[in-house]
Amino acid sequence: MEMGNMVQECDLYGHKEPWEIWDMFGGATHNQEDVYFFTQLKKKSCNGSRINRSVGSGTWKGEDSGKEIKDPRYSPTPLGFRKRFRYEDGNPEQIGRWILHEYRLSDSLIKNDMDYVLCRLRKNERGNKI
Repeated sequence: MEMGNMVQECDLYGHKEPWEIWDMFGGATHNQEDVYFFTQLKKKSCNGSRINRSVGSGTWKGEDSGKEIKDPRYSPTPLGFRKRFRYEDGNPEQIGRWILHEYRLSDSLIKNDMDYVLCRLRKNERGNKI
């Protein structure tokens, strides 16, 4: 499924585990530290604002409240936001092994409700905290 350097779309918050997504996007093939893709956020309820970040048999747990991404040369208004997550599924061997950074454009820059984000999936071999 390798497509060179093109960022592909993936249903990150679906049924596949992080290691399956990692393999699909060539992380194992190229011995990479990171793989990138676009994914659509899924709301927990139709009218709510909370996002469902379940994946496979686990979930992505937020590690921070998010960080603004700004370009101070043009405007103090944020261009977007970055948030860090770690995969948890109840297995102590997985804690810290899979890290996800989610990059979202500021609402002021988006003219529709597509709710797509750019994601960076990282396999963290050093992250095992057993």
